Amino acid sequence: MRKIIDQIRQVPSYEDFLAQPSFDDIRQAFRPGIPLVYLINTPAGSLALIVTPDGIDDLWLDDLTENSLEELLITWFTAYDQSQTNLQAWLDAIDQGTRQLWQPLMSPLINHLQQHNFQQATLIPTGFLSFSPLHAAWVEDSTTPTGRHYALDSIHFTYAPNARSLSTAQKIAQRTVADSILAIDEPRHEGASALPNSKREVKAVIATFQSFQVFPQEQATRKAVLAALPHYKVLHCSCHGNANLQEPLKSGLAMTGEGEEAILTLRDLLNLNLVENNQGGIRLAILSACETGLQGTVLPDEAISLPTGLLQAGVAGVAASLWSVSDLSTMVLISRFYTLWRNQHLEPSQALITAQKWLRDAEPDDLVAHCKTFIPIPELASRENQELYRSLRLDFSHPYYWAAFSYTGV
Repeated sequence: MRKIIDQIRQVPSYEDFLAQPSFDDIRQAFRPGIPLVYLINTPAGSLALIVTPDGIDDLWLDDLTENSLEELLITWFTAYDQSQTNLQAWLDAIDQGTRQLWQPLMSPLINHLQQHNFQQATLIPTGFLSFSPLHAAWVEDSTTPTGRHYALDSIHFTYAPNARSLSTAQKIAQRTVADSILAIDEPRHEGASALPNSKREVKAVIATFQSFQVFPQEQATRKAVLAALPHYKVLHCSCHGNANLQEPLKSGLAMTGEGEEAILTLRDLLNLNLVENNQGGIRLAILSACETGLQGTVLPDEAISLPTGLLQAGVAGVAASLWSVSDLSTMVLISRFYTLWRNQHLEPSQALITAQKWLRDAEPDDLVAHCKTFIPIPELASRENQELYRSLRLDFSHPYYWAAFSYTGV
């Protein structure tokens, strides 16, 4: 094993592979007013380590043990596995799971952060804690439109796999201008279900850029995307995704093609080395697809997932999902995100959380008005768009529609 580690350390940028980070290494990841929160789950309970330039505070969370977390996740993934045939059971599992995360974990953590006047924090969940949308933990609150108060209503939470990757992401963000975008629009492959709102989503996205390239459907092949990606500063993928929980390096985005050529894998992305090939890296990747935020279960502490792999490859920030998402609500959420980021100039992570709260609380007329901003007037009377507007009369307040996405990096 020592010989293998020594060989890996000969590879450029991997000189400190598996080396223990010092506090000075962690200090480089600090941003003013934004602590790092390491979350650890043990048989005796959980522990939050709140790290700031002044030191480390420990917050013991005795009620969230390994057994209680395991029971929560068994219920969660059992319902998820059956969601295609029993959607209501999956919706109930999301409700119950996020509710169960409030009292033993997020409530005491939020109280601690607020007592120290923090409005934002970077979560670094370890092990199986990374499978849950911690920002969507909730408690009843009769004063809100949904009757609930969610964790993201109190603190602006982002995520990171570790301090070193966060430090690297900050450097990439500081030197990268998000002035061009590569957009992938519904690649076609065998067995894939249609994404009727993908074209609308991509249309709204590229409208916020002067320099863009779209690979629609048959053009969105694995080789074409890999060749084009180093030439753009933002990647937007409106497609199907899949998490391989046993072999996370095979997790990826579905492209047009057959067999192995139909998946743009995490291994492919790691091999890109975008920092060198993209003159400093990519500012942002939006993975508007299913399961793009899940990591492997065999070695969950290794934090191997598409977002962490993209950070390793040279991307400063990644928005990705923890489950199979709704095509309609995702189109509305992501198009709203780009409006807030590109037109209203919010920071990307703030734009995402603001879009999530907006979708959760929006009235149907607000949703329709938003979609009309990127659907040309001559198209408004079409039967297809009339069906769209009828669909927007649905209630999107349930966390299933907005909480799957989280923001990793800066």
